[in-house]
Amino acid sequence: MTRSHLTVLVLAVGGNVSQGILKALALSRLSCRVIGADVHPMKLGLYTVDRAYVSPWARDPGFLDWLIETCRSEGVQAILTGAEPILPVLAEHAGEIQERTGARCIVSDPSKLAIGDDKLLTCHWLEEHRFNCPAYAASEDTQALEALAAAHGYPLVAKRRTEGGCRGLIHVEDPVDLAYVGKKEGYLVQEYVGHEGSEYTAGCFCARDGRVRGAIVMHRELHEGTTVQAQVGAYPTVRDEAVRIAQTLRPMGPCNIQLRMAGGRPVCFEINIRFSGTTPVRARLGFNEVEEALRHFVLGEPARDLPTVASGIMLRYWNEMYVDPDACETLGRTGRLDDPQSRPLQVEDYGMRRAGVRGP
Repeated sequence: MTRSHLTVLVLAVGGNVSQGILKALALSRLSCRVIGADVHPMKLGLYTVDRAYVSPWARDPGFLDWLIETCRSEGVQAILTGAEPILPVLAEHAGEIQERTGARCIVSDPSKLAIGDDKLLTCHWLEEHRFNCPAYAASEDTQALEALAAAHGYPLVAKRRTEGGCRGLIHVEDPVDLAYVGKKEGYLVQEYVGHEGSEYTAGCFCARDGRVRGAIVMHRELHEGTTVQAQVGAYPTVRDEAVRIAQTLRPMGPCNIQLRMAGGRPVCFEINIRFSGTTPVRARLGFNEVEEALRHFVLGEPARDLPTVASGIMLRYWNEMYVDPDACETLGRTGRLDDPQSRPLQVEDYGMRRAGVRGP
């Protein structure tokens, strides 16, 4: 397979998902010049790329102009991000961005993004297409809330409809908690399905024609909404359900489907129509959906089947990186840092020496 040269812009490189995209790029067989951007100079990913920018917030009226100017000046060919607030902006303006700069946004269209962004719409979509999903009710619907509790008992789970991870998560243990949640707007209340040890995350990659060209499933453990332990396996029941969901939804490229096993069947409770927090784990194990997205959607290569990964175990830990204060000051003052990797940089290598692994 030939090595291709690409200039790629990754937005929100201070976030864990976009940092995972950077890791997947580093593991790919593509030769990429990587531009990183975030809203503040104190963001880790800015110091690991080839050029760094401080960007406006996606909600800022000047964001689109900044993005187009940056893509033009840097010759950007692809735009990637794992930040949920940025994706709808890219989706809405993807055609304009490509027309004015030539850069391709790796993002699904707005109608599909909305299905994953709003957990109530996710449930409606799953029901409409006859997939397993938890029983649910909107927090504003008092009658539906009472019926949900009567049918399924406690505990229930309340989530903000448009928040990722575990932000705003409420365990509803009794009628008092239910009344409290019922006073909140924009919440979804669901039956509690399965248990913490029955949770899986499935990554599916869809080609331009909507076909799923690869799926990888991990049995996982979460901490504050982030996967901290993951064991890859065949898990055929979970995999088959995830593939059916992705093939029906037909996103552009990556789709992350979260499920629990309950009563012997996989139950989907969330769909992330984007790259996910386990993207770098998949890439390390040979399932590099970032590389495949660039090859297929940007370079126009024919879709290919991603490798089947049968096993693998990941354990996450906390680490530190020490950056050059002068580099941080320059980036904050000018909004741009050329060749960040030429500046002093140190990554704590705890665990790597003992394992015989060299640090970055």
